[in-house]
Amino acid sequence: MQLPKWSSLALLPTLTGCATVGMMKELPPDVGRLAVYAAPPDTLVAAAEEAIVQQHLRLADTSWPDADTRVMIASRPPGLFSNGEYVRVRISRDRGGLMAVRIVSKSGYLLDWGHRDGAPHLFEEMDTRLSAAALGPWPGLRVRATPRGASPIIGTVARVTADTLVLGGGIGNTTVLKISALDGLAVSRGSYRHVREGALIGALVGALIGGVLGGQSEETSSYYQGLNVFAGVLVGAAAGGVVGGVAGASVRTEVWSPLPIH
Repeated sequence: MQLPKWSSLALLPTLTGCATVGMMKELPPDVGRLAVYAAPPDTLVAAAEEAIVQQHLRLADTSWPDADTRVMIASRPPGLFSNGEYVRVRISRDRGGLMAVRIVSKSGYLLDWGHRDGAPHLFEEMDTRLSAAALGPWPGLRVRATPRGASPIIGTVARVTADTLVLGGGIGNTTVLKISALDGLAVSRGSYRHVREGALIGALVGALIGGVLGGQSEETSSYYQGLNVFAGVLVGAAAGGVVGGVAGASVRTEVWSPLPIH
């Protein structure tokens, strides 16, 4: 008769907006950023575990939903400027003998609108530990190709042959590149926003402007003058933080993993 009460207590962290290991395990299989590799499962598991450590995460749970799937849950405790983080790495078989890796990152506090997605950097860490043959490029991947003496070209891989790379840009619009004529080739591992940085910079700038404006009041009493400055700092910081956060959310940094081509 006590089981329903204990079940309710187990759900309490999620109901109050906190992420949990159990919640991460219950997410749908297709949630998260996707990368495809040509590497054995054990090799990918080892690379993922090393990447988790390098990103200062702690492996909290490992499970095997079936013979071809490995799921790892990692976490980072809250800090001074962070609500913590929970990450799920799901490794499973894909078509064509390849392996699919999906990574989903959640803030420790689910209502944290400024959370930075940690998946791109986890993929980047994994890529540095895998051989060049494991990384691709495969059709469907977003890549950045740099022809010799020209500007980089960003597009989605439509087709790959032994010596050419075909990027698709829509119906009937393709770019054919000679791999031997490239100075560089990189695959995209996703992007992340700069909400926290934007909010912090906006709050600092807003506090400075608000303090200056508050100090220009015509109050003769130093006491009321100080109150005006203090109020200006508070209002300016709040307004600047909101504006800066919105601006930071619109700025995205894409993470690229270089692919050896020579």
